[in-house]
Amino acid sequence: MKIIISGASGFIGENLIKALANTEHSIVALSRSPIANLPTNATWKQCELFSAKSTEEALSGADVFIYLVHSMMPSSRLFQGDFHDTDLLIADNIARACVFNKVKQIIYLGGIVPTGFISTHLQSRKEVEGVLENTKIDLTIFRSGMVVGNGGSSFEILKSLVRKLPVMVLPNWTKSKTQAIHIDDVVRVIQDSINNPLYKNQTIDLVNGEKLTYTDLMQIMAKALNVKRFLIPVPINSVGFSKFWVTWFGNSNYSLVSPLIDSLLCDLPQDNPAKLLDGKIKYKTFQSMLEDVLSKDNANPVARPKRKILYRRSVRSIQRLPAVRNRNCDSIAREYMKWLPAVFRSLVQVEVDSAAELVAFKVFFLKKPILLLQYIHGKFEEDRQKFHIIGGLLSKTGDTGWLEFRQVQNKAYTLTAIHEFVPALPWYLYIFTQAPMHRLVMDSFGAHLEKLEATHK
Repeated sequence: MKIIISGASGFIGENLIKALANTEHSIVALSRSPIANLPTNATWKQCELFSAKSTEEALSGADVFIYLVHSMMPSSRLFQGDFHDTDLLIADNIARACVFNKVKQIIYLGGIVPTGFISTHLQSRKEVEGVLENTKIDLTIFRSGMVVGNGGSSFEILKSLVRKLPVMVLPNWTKSKTQAIHIDDVVRVIQDSINNPLYKNQTIDLVNGEKLTYTDLMQIMAKALNVKRFLIPVPINSVGFSKFWVTWFGNSNYSLVSPLIDSLLCDLPQDNPAKLLDGKIKYKTFQSMLEDVLSKDNANPVARPKRKILYRRSVRSIQRLPAVRNRNCDSIAREYMKWLPAVFRSLVQVEVDSAAELVAFKVFFLKKPILLLQYIHGKFEEDRQKFHIIGGLLSKTGDTGWLEFRQVQNKAYTLTAIHEFVPALPWYLYIFTQAPMHRLVMDSFGAHLEKLEATHK
C-alpha cells in the first residue's frame, strides 16, 4: 500500500518509518524540510499543510494517511492566533485532501480525553477527530498520554527537570491522574492497524492499565536516574509559574510547554487496554519503559526540532469567527468588504473590480492601494474563499501571501486566516501597528457576524 505520513520528521513519525522499513509498503514522508536517512521504501515529499493545494498534491495516490501533526510550535516569525485554530485549519486541509484523493483509511494519533475538565490542548484533539469523522472515510483514532522514548516532547521535559532540579515544588496538579505508553507499543499498534478491518472506525486509548500521577512519574524517574530529589507539595493549582520553570529547566519552547502544562490539570481515565490490543502492549509499567529507554540514552537532552520558517519575515494570523449557519464563505467575504469601509467610514475604501476579480483597499490620502487582493477560484467556493495578496503599499511581496475565509465541518466552525504575508513596514513598526490592528479588525468583524447570525434565529 502507499502510506503517507504527516509529521514524518517528528518523534513518532521517525520511529514509525523505521518500523515500516522492511515492509512491502511504499512510504511517503511529508515535512517542510528534507528528511535524511530514510529507508529504501520511503521517499520524502515537501508539503505545506497550511495550503489546501499543497496538501491535496502531497496526498496524491495515498491508500492510507497517518496523521501525526500537532501545531503547538510557530510556523512564521509572527504568529497571531491560537494553536487549536491552527490545528483546526490544518485538519480541514487534510480532510479535504483525503476526500479528493479517495484515501481508503485515515489513522490519527490524538490525546486521551479526560474525565471532567478538558484543556484547550485536548479539546483541540477532539475537534480534529470531528473534522476527520466528517469525511466518512474509514477512520482509526488512537489516543495516548505521555509517549515514553528519547525525543518525545513530554518525556524529554520530565527527564530534563528531574536531572536538573534537586528540589522540586509540586503544585496540586501533580496529583492529577495520567497515562504513559512506550514508543514501541505506539508504533506496533499503529502498524498493526494499517488496512486492518478490526481497527477501522474505532477510537482506542493507548494505555497499559497502570495507575499513575505526575508525582509518581517524577519519583520513578528520579529512582531510575539514580538521583535523590526533594519533592515539596504546595497547596496551589496555578500553572502560570510552572510554565516558566518547565520552559527554563525542561530544555523546551514556551509555545510547546504552555498547552502541555494546561493539560496537566486534567485527570486522564486509567482503564485497562482494549481487548483489541491484547499482546501488543509489551511495557506494563513506567518503570519498565524507563529501563529500556534510559539504557539507550546518552544523558544529553534531545534538542527540540525547530519548525522551518519559509519566509523569515513572514506573518501568519488565524482567528476563529462565530459559526455562521446562514451564509457561505462567499457571502462572509462580501460582508467583510462591505463592513470594513462602513466601520472605518471615509478612512478605508474598498474597490472591487468584478471583471479582473481584484479587491483594492485604499485610504483617502494615498493614490496607491495599501493592499491589493485577487480572488482565486477553487473547488470549494461555497465553504472556502481565498484571495492572493498580490501587492499594495503594506505588502513587500506580490506572490507569497493569501487571505482566506473558510467554514469547517458543515459550518460548525468559521475561520479567517492570513498566510505567509511579508509586510513592507519595518518589522517592529509592523508588530506594534498593523499586526494588532488586523487582530482587532477581525475580532470586531466576528462580533458583527455574531449579531447578523442572531437576527436569523
